[in-house]
Amino acid sequence: MDGSVVDVLFTAARPGAIADKSLVSFIDITERKQAFLALEKSEQRYRHLFRNTPVALWQLNAQPLIVEEVNDYAIQLFGARDEGELIGYPTHWIWKASMDTLRRALESRWRGEESFQETTKLVTRDGRTIDVLYTAARPQMIEGLPISLVSMIDLTERVRAQEELRRMQADFAHAARISMLGELTASIAHEVNQPLAAIATGGEASLRWLARPTPDVNEVRELTKRMVADARRASDIVAGIRAMATRRAPEQTLLSLDDVIREALVFLRHEVESRAVAVSHFPALGSQKVLGDRTQLQQVVVNLAVNAMQAMAQAGSTARTIIIRTAGPDQTNVRCSVEDSGPGVEPQHITRLFDSFFTTKDSGMGMGLRICRSVIEAHGGRLAADNESSVGGARFFFTLPVVHATS
Repeated sequence: MDGSVVDVLFTAARPGAIADKSLVSFIDITERKQAFLALEKSEQRYRHLFRNTPVALWQLNAQPLIVEEVNDYAIQLFGARDEGELIGYPTHWIWKASMDTLRRALESRWRGEESFQETTKLVTRDGRTIDVLYTAARPQMIEGLPISLVSMIDLTERVRAQEELRRMQADFAHAARISMLGELTASIAHEVNQPLAAIATGGEASLRWLARPTPDVNEVRELTKRMVADARRASDIVAGIRAMATRRAPEQTLLSLDDVIREALVFLRHEVESRAVAVSHFPALGSQKVLGDRTQLQQVVVNLAVNAMQAMAQAGSTARTIIIRTAGPDQTNVRCSVEDSGPGVEPQHITRLFDSFFTTKDSGMGMGLRICRSVIEAHGGRLAADNESSVGGARFFFTLPVVHATS
């Protein structure tokens, strides 16, 4: 009566017993039709989004893990010619490079979790192995339908770039070690010559003892023991130099940070003496251990100490002092600080010290401190600097997580 248009279900019944009579009914189905149209429009939107989202999407029948539907990006990512190469097949073939991820995904489903996500490697139809962020969503609102919606974001180029960055950082670290060893040539020669000279002196003395009318075998035995010890010391020094110079993968072992510092100071002993620097090492109380690569951590300590010596020499400091302290600020970390009596760091340089290629030295590469920070961060720690040295100059300090021994 108000002129509006409605959708109805029209029914006319003509009972045979009532001549020329019809029974007509009208059932208003406007809301039902509108709901159907809305559902159809929603379905179309879902199909459009599913097909055109720039992320690989799969719809799976979760019970047998059969692919029911894929979008265009999934076809492209997995190197298929068309959807027919993916739809209707089980997914076991994509997991050849990452069975552990498949196991964890299935365990997640069995625990009733609504989603699972992990970075993993998958195999494509054309035989490639790709890195992806794999996410499986299991909407519980679709009752009775064991459906999973899987998205896969291609991380292959990102992972490749990260690996290339790590390789370049390793190359820079190696170059910095070689450069540092070049600077410390005199120190290294001095350290190797000391045990070699002791061996030569011991050998000559042994020959004299043996040349006596009555050879003193006991004296020769003691001299021989010292010669063996000196030979081993020389061998250890050479092995340490070789480790510093060799490009190799990091080796994580349980270490005493104070032992690492003592070994690093061996490399620097001649350098310290020639520059008239007084170095004091105050080890931490207790026996805290860290998990790390001995050579890389030695490189950090040597680099920080050499920087301190160069800064004091460049500034013409008369009293040249370096203090290296280790302490446990809490139960979970050990802290090492390298303090000097030099001019300190210019305030405007504090925030740039660890930037690549930033240097205040005339012949510096600008990579030493950047590599030191990378090494410390790779060990789960943090490296920083300020002008709070107890002897008036700069202070560089880093923390490393402590590894507690388990019984």
